Amino acid sequence: MSATVLVVDDEALIRQSVHSLLSGEGFDVTAAGSGAEAWTRFQEARPDVVLLDLVLGDADGLDILQRMKQEAPDTKVILISAHGSIESAVTAMKLGGYDFIKKPFELEEIVAAVHNAVRTSRLEHRVAYLSAQERRKSGGSTFIYAAPRMERLLAQVEMIAKSPVPLVLVTGESGTGKQAIARMLHEGSARAAGPFVELNCSAIPENLVESELFGHERGAFSDARERKLGLVEIADGGTLFLDEASEMPLPLQSKLLRALQEGEIRPVGAAHEKRVDVRIVAATNRNLEKEVAEGRFREDLYYRLNVFPIRVPPLRERREDIPLLAEHFLKRYGTEIGKPAAGFSQQAMELLQAYDFPGNVRELQNEVQRLVIQIEPGGFVTPELLSPRIRQVEGLVDRIKPTKGTLKETMDQIERWLLIEALREHDNNKTAAAKTLGITREGLHKKLRSFGL
Repeated sequence: MSATVLVVDDEALIRQSVHSLLSGEGFDVTAAGSGAEAWTRFQEARPDVVLLDLVLGDADGLDILQRMKQEAPDTKVILISAHGSIESAVTAMKLGGYDFIKKPFELEEIVAAVHNAVRTSRLEHRVAYLSAQERRKSGGSTFIYAAPRMERLLAQVEMIAKSPVPLVLVTGESGTGKQAIARMLHEGSARAAGPFVELNCSAIPENLVESELFGHERGAFSDARERKLGLVEIADGGTLFLDEASEMPLPLQSKLLRALQEGEIRPVGAAHEKRVDVRIVAATNRNLEKEVAEGRFREDLYYRLNVFPIRVPPLRERREDIPLLAEHFLKRYGTEIGKPAAGFSQQAMELLQAYDFPGNVRELQNEVQRLVIQIEPGGFVTPELLSPRIRQVEGLVDRIKPTKGTLKETMDQIERWLLIEALREHDNNKTAAAKTLGITREGLHKKLRSFGL
């Protein structure tokens, strides 16, 4: 357990013995023999834990304790005294002391107290981070679906979650639910009791991503006034979700690869590595093979991540899910805003299902939230309330006039008509037709074959 410890005692033998003992335990130890020296060392090292003798030749340990806690409230201070008393212990705890040990002590007692203090400090950092994440989190990790392909996908997720694989790659367009898949991988794994930590690689300035991931020591760079725990270390024993992993700078990709291979990280400015045990779930909406070919993503890292790829399909490929999702969001936001709605009219739902939703589930969610704000309490969502981009398919639906049948049969008729219209509009130029439809040329050929065209 790597951490910095400051030992403050005016008895040289005790100071040296404790220094040697804790160094042997893997701690980075510094020592001071007086109150003045203790304060200097404290400001230089910004230790995680301080072992502080209450009675020093030039200072009162309680005064030093109070000053240290004012300067760095997160520091764990363990008080040591040969003149221990209940009153001294109570006073020390009130001033923010972490523990109180009476001399003479067993060396094992010191080791146990420091280990406990470091664990508590790490746990507090983790809880603070996760609490902030929870406040920002919207929605849950539950998927609402009717499409058979989603059932197959979630069975794959469940299988991978239970396996011991340390790396998973989740791909899919923006808004498809990659974060929810990552949470399911965490919650369904043996790591579920550990933390789930997230980093959006595109939301952090390039020069700060390394510090955010691996942490930094005090003084590692101009703004590093305090030691900072990295997200990899916070996620120790759990899962680290790297969203938009393709945005990670190339130099950092190399350091991440090393961490994955060796299970060790080195905070910025640190002298030693730290062992970590983390499952990495990386997500991207880009084609990583193309990113590798164009030199924007390391090939070796790609192959490490791509052992267990999961592709989350866009909403247009699972239109059966649109009614369930729309009704779910309508009920959710109706309850939150205090304006429950009766539901969607048949024509409004048909328009939603005919629309491609390039923003996927997130776009549908935002659309329904807007509808709830507009609709009269207890009313139905009708076509005229829908956004213009969704209403514009109304004339298309009227012109197609599909024959009666199941929902899938109706949607197949609409899709077939769209393919024919795109080819007609572009004089059978399949590349241009595919571009209009927002699919690849290969995807167009596949759809044409499926309809016997």
